[in-house]
Amino acid sequence: MALTQQQVENIQIDHGLVFVNYGETDQKQLGPTRGGGEFVVTKNIRDIEFDGRKGKTKGLQVVDEIDAQLTVTHLDASLETLRLAMPYATYDETAMKLTCAGDNVGIVPEEAYLKNVTMFAKVVGGGYKKITLFNAMSEADFTLTAAPKGEGEMSLEVYAHWDPMNDTQPLYEIEDVASIATGDIELPTVITTVPAHEADDFDVADSLTAKFSEDIQVRDINESNFTLIKVDDSTVVEGELSYTSGTRTATFKPEPNLDADTAYIWMIANVRDRAGNKMAKVVVNFKTAAQ
Repeated sequence: MALTQQQVENIQIDHGLVFVNYGETDQKQLGPTRGGGEFVVTKNIRDIEFDGRKGKTKGLQVVDEIDAQLTVTHLDASLETLRLAMPYATYDETAMKLTCAGDNVGIVPEEAYLKNVTMFAKVVGGGYKKITLFNAMSEADFTLTAAPKGEGEMSLEVYAHWDPMNDTQPLYEIEDVASIATGDIELPTVITTVPAHEADDFDVADSLTAKFSEDIQVRDINESNFTLIKVDDSTVVEGELSYTSGTRTATFKPEPNLDADTAYIWMIANVRDRAGNKMAKVVVNFKTAAQ
């Protein structure tokens, strides 16, 4: 059978560009690197044993653990990069010194974990696979070899880490993006909504709208990111969702019309701009007009 155009366009063809804290104010490209990057996800699946078991059984397997790792070989021997390779050490930026002492033995401090490490890998279609590891930190043993007539290499084995205080924080994300927009680190925002927050006279036949500060990714216009809930019974309201790029406006038309004199909550979350920056969650509380 012939391949589809989509299958061809998704063939990964080139090395990855790696960024530290991509999308944050302290974003920085990691480089130079050698040999690209390798992203690996490992898991521990436990089979539940029972009498009469014939082998691996659907519905009787438990995922006990998931880990994600990105390995890159780095050539930059600056102290800033050495700090990434040895996150447990103390970095004195003023004295330009990296120190490891007795105080560094013990619990790894929270500041040792990066917000993210992100790799972009190019595909045939011209876009990129964007792979993001959250709460990232290198855990490889450190080695720096000064080789004659050669460059020193350092291995960074960056692991993603679960956040014990935030169950909604993913371990990693894999996305399709059109470009690497490294200059844009501003988060998109919702400028206005109709109805406005705490409005109490919204017409039951009207559509809800949200206007964004910049153009957003059309793929993010989906029912998972735009949720309208009826407060009294937590019912999710069905409807038609659309987006107009020219006005940067998302429109939701409830079907059927909303109930009169009723409280609703409209939640908008996980919407990204063209650069992949993700907006903060917006919650609009409102009430429909009485008939």
